[in-house]
Amino acid sequence: MPRIAEPAFRVNANAVALGERGVLIRGRSGAGKSSLALALVEAWRRQGDFARLVGDDCVMAHLSGGRAVLGPHRAIAGLAEWRGIGILPQDFEPGAVLALIVDLEADGAGDGPRRLPEEAEMSCGFHGLSDIPRLRLPARETERSVAAIMAFLHKVSTK
Repeated sequence: MPRIAEPAFRVNANAVALGERGVLIRGRSGAGKSSLALALVEAWRRQGDFARLVGDDCVMAHLSGGRAVLGPHRAIAGLAEWRGIGILPQDFEPGAVLALIVDLEADGAGDGPRRLPEEAEMSCGFHGLSDIPRLRLPARETERSVAAIMAFLHKVSTK
């Protein structure tokens, strides 16, 4: 009997394709998701590797074969918000397999990311999938977050 495909669902997040890896960036409004996504794409390209925006602010996810495939919402595919400038056309990738979740978190009164996270904090579930690698990073600290994500992905690829 053929397997029935799971329907795609909406995720309020940004996503980028860095090489063959999809990175999902979550956080509240104003946390710096768009800035981080665009800065990651630029930094990854500067090292000579493929990188593109998948979706800005609203991403569609589809579960297939034990993986999540991320794609842009059709209404805003190829558009990205540049804070202070507006919504601009942006090259985009139509799909990427989720490899890392980044949660941008507020710094304050113990709510921000811990300096040395426990092993259990380094992964999370995503709509029935388990053990997705996860980084909890401070909101609105784009440069620091780009460096952390690139270091993490490099570490994972050299294991």
